This record gives sequence, structure tokens and C-alpha cells, in this order.
Amino acid sequence: MEKRCLWCLESEPNVTFLKKAHTIPKSLGGQNFNQNICDDCNEFFGNRKNSFTSIEEALKETFNITRQRILLANNPKRKVGPFKSKYFDIKDRNGKKRLIIKSSFRFDSKFQTELCRSFKRGLYKMFFEEFNRQKGTGYENKYDIIRKFSRYNEGDLPVYYFIRSMPVMLLKANEGETPILFFERMNYLYNNDSFAEIEFLGHVFGFPITQFEKEDLIKYQRKSFEVKEKFFRNCIKIEYMTDVDFTLQIMND
Repeated sequence: MEKRCLWCLESEPNVTFLKKAHTIPKSLGGQNFNQNICDDCNEFFGNRKNSFTSIEEALKETFNITRQRILLANNPKRKVGPFKSKYFDIKDRNGKKRLIIKSSFRFDSKFQTELCRSFKRGLYKMFFEEFNRQKGTGYENKYDIIRKFSRYNEGDLPVYYFIRSMPVMLLKANEGETPILFFERMNYLYNNDSFAEIEFLGHVFGFPITQFEKEDLIKYQRKSFEVKEKFFRNCIKIEYMTDVDFTLQIMND
């Protein structure tokens, strides 16, 4: 059967499908592959191009902090490689692991905005490839806004981050080792025809998956919080990477 790329919509023999395309970056422990990603598109997400960080690198740098926090709280069954990051370090001080922020991670608006944009495009990348792998859909024209933003850097799409009201997170025993992207993990994840929500390493995000009107957004937010009021206290539209609690400070509350 002729393969067709989920991103560029090209088919064999115009494009090749020789390499394994991890839906979740291998550097984060991802184990699943999507066979419908051509080699060119697969390579694109790992390349820096004109940005100081690649899309997959933005995912790794952010979620690796969360992953390490989860791994340190548990005894991993599988040996996980040493922590590596160009923005952060983890030091052992007085028997406690501490997060050290390197000078390469800046707090100025330009750096935060650009890193956040790569991160958002990466979230869409993980979502769309897992959505296609799990549901067998994604080629419809309604999803072109995802292709344009994540693959071709056109336009801008909002991503909403849900802030928990309590530190309780139900995680699988080996979730820090081999993270899974969930669409329907808990009944607080709300999805409709225009918006989707995902949970990844304890973080919950929501975003549009097709064209929408202001009224659609208002309705989505209202419905979403109706099922989240017991678990989450707020929802923010992320603009900077510091908007995301990637160090899981909520666990200290």
C-alpha cells in the first residue's frame, strides 16, 4: 500500500519512508513510531534551521526537567541515561537534588517567546503524530492549520496550560521512563470537533485543531472547566516557557 506523509501530504515515490519517526522524541524515552512520516519531515523537526533550538530540542529541554523530577521520585526499573541539557543541570547538594539554571536559559522576552513557539509547535507535532497513529486519521483538510503551524511555521495557534489545584497526579509506574501521550486518560480531559486536550508527564494542555471562531473558544473553555473544577484552578494561554510548571513545583505545595 502506497504511503502518504501526514505532514507534507506527499506519497511514494516522491518521498521516502526509510527511517523510524518517533512520535515522542527518543531523547524523552519515546518508544512509539508513526509510519506515515516521510524522511524529510521527520528530519525537519530535529533540525534547528534558522532557530537557536529545534522543535524536538525545545520539547526535550522542557519535558526532561519534568521527567527527571518524576524519575527521582521513583526507582526506575529501566536504566535511564544521564541527564543532559544545555539550559539546566541537576546538582546533588547536602543529599538533595537541586535544579540549576544555566546562563544559556535567559528570561528576556525574545528568548522566551522564540523558545515557547518552538515548544508549541512541538506539542502539536507530538499530538498530531500520535493522533494519527492511534486514531488512523489526520489527512483531512480541517487539520491543515496544524500542518501550517507545526511543520511550516505559518501563523500562530494558541496553546492553553491548565494549572492544577492539587499536587496529586496519577502516573503509571514507568511513565518517567517511557512517557505516553494521553487523549482520554481522565474524565477531566475534554475534546470536541475543534479543540483537543492532552496529558503528558502530568501536564495538561488544550489547543485548537481546526479553524474556530471566538464563540467556539468561549464554549470550549466553559465546557472544559465544567469537568476540571475539582482538579484545576486556572487556565493560561502560554506565551513564555516560564508559563509552564515544568519543574513540577505544584508537588511542593
